[in-house]
Amino acid sequence: MSHLNLNLVPVDAEINLNFPVIVVDAARFDVIVNVPVEPAPTTSIERNSPSWQKVQQQITALKTQALSPNVEGGSAPCFCTDADLQLQASVHGPTFLKEYEQFWRDPNDTSTMWIGLLFSMICLAVIASDPSTDVSEDGHQQLQIELYREKLVQCLLMGEYTQGGDYALETFMNYVYVEFRIHDDAQRDVWFLLGLEVNLAKRMGYHRDPKHFPEITPLKAEMRRRVWATVLLGDILISGQMGMPRMVRDGEFDTAEPRNLNDEDLHGEMTSLPPPRPETEHTTALGIIARRRLLIALGTISDLAASLSPSSYADIMRLDGILEQAYNNIPLPLRMKSMASSVTDSPQVIMARLFLRHMFCEGKIMLHRRFLFAKSTIEHDDTCSYSRTACLDAALGMLQIQQTLDEETCPGGQLFMMHWRVGSIMNHHFLTATMILCSLVYQRQTLGRENEILTALRTARSIWMRKAEDSVEAKKASQAVSIVLARAGGPRFDATLVADRPIQLLSEPIANSKDAFLEGLVGDQVMLDEQIFLTEAFMSDERDNGMDCFSPFNRLPDELPTGTLCSKQSGGPASHGDSTISEWVIMGDQGQHQ
Repeated sequence: MSHLNLNLVPVDAEINLNFPVIVVDAARFDVIVNVPVEPAPTTSIERNSPSWQKVQQQITALKTQALSPNVEGGSAPCFCTDADLQLQASVHGPTFLKEYEQFWRDPNDTSTMWIGLLFSMICLAVIASDPSTDVSEDGHQQLQIELYREKLVQCLLMGEYTQGGDYALETFMNYVYVEFRIHDDAQRDVWFLLGLEVNLAKRMGYHRDPKHFPEITPLKAEMRRRVWATVLLGDILISGQMGMPRMVRDGEFDTAEPRNLNDEDLHGEMTSLPPPRPETEHTTALGIIARRRLLIALGTISDLAASLSPSSYADIMRLDGILEQAYNNIPLPLRMKSMASSVTDSPQVIMARLFLRHMFCEGKIMLHRRFLFAKSTIEHDDTCSYSRTACLDAALGMLQIQQTLDEETCPGGQLFMMHWRVGSIMNHHFLTATMILCSLVYQRQTLGRENEILTALRTARSIWMRKAEDSVEAKKASQAVSIVLARAGGPRFDATLVADRPIQLLSEPIANSKDAFLEGLVGDQVMLDEQIFLTEAFMSDERDNGMDCFSPFNRLPDELPTGTLCSKQSGGPASHGDSTISEWVIMGDQGQHQ
């Protein structure tokens, strides 16, 4: 019989920023994959109830197998939990290690929510594991993810997460992140879950700085600041991905920026926080700090983009200055460097730099894309020339990041272990940049940089075509770019790509509809014509926009769901596919600007 080998050990400080590592033998999950799960009541669950005892039996079996010797020998792969800032925000490494050791000593004395937190960390570790080219191994990995995803949800429900308490927000936050990471395309159900996360955080007071609550220890206060910064980041990115206003506005929170400290600088017995380390030193919190500074500026830009009131060009330029200042305030270790200059840096640091640059480019696009084709009422006045150049530079910069990630996350690349970080939000922003360049080519307003734009589009098309088998949005993007390149006089498809990865070619009537599509894509209207996206060319593939899961909210009260907190039946009358495509190149207010 296979055995599970699960350990939690310190990592080399040179690569882990003093954070723990989950060491998992990925081939030894069979013993728990086949453990049956029985439904249990979701209300008034007692520690001695049959449902809880069943979960405890599974945990005890997990412990027994974890302590078994590695009969097969060999070393186990490591999944660093600092592979993403999510767990750095939700878990204080030294404290978690102590709780983890206590858990193995006495599983029955461990809170339900902490067990859910452990399951969430294991699930994220499996998601971050190396991709397998073997179909059977890949299927086994998916079973592992589903298993721990299921256990995570059970613990959330049994722990009554809506009531708050220790580990509730952190566990739910990790769960939202799991749902976000396992889908290649945007899912509106993740946005609904984000709403629960934001409201839970507010209900538990995370939006107020801990200095208002003297009973909160310095350690917990600092961790609350990290958690809140992560909540803000998810709000801006996921809400923007859905084309919706953010849920937390300026003036609704006063939680301070976390200090630049390593986890080892904090402990439960301290009475006050130590002074922050210099920002030239890369610590556990430095990435969180850098993201928070940039997202504060992005939030203001998002509010302006969502506002129904007209904005002056002076307001646009004021926000542009705020964004530039925020980017210039990024700590030195996380400022953008070329890949050639980053050969001695860890993949985590390189990925953080690329993500911050990606956020900066998205802010520029969000701010200036409405002026791409705007005309002034004053003759010979070109007030908006800065915006056109800024938007073009940002779009080209975004696609350069896409190309870098495509090359470096391949086997043998510097970022191969970070492949899982290229998720639906980054792809959504790459789509926006791609469609902006398409619009410039179609309108023949390339600002004297046509060759540069066409080169970027050809590279982007190759990337989208390779991703088209797994992503509906990538397939639509590759088709749209092919139409634009064909109109520009270039080849429609790369022959080698077609041979390697067949893409369903558009029929002649559909190909002839490219003008109608692009008229809607880059026209002067604010929202894209809905009928354009109902054409066979771009809506031929019906898909389920919900998650492949059971909804606990659609189950009877006495049933414990074995899926997730998302529903296949959620949403309004419009499919998410429409809203996603319509966000690609919404130029905003195309009216005239003085």
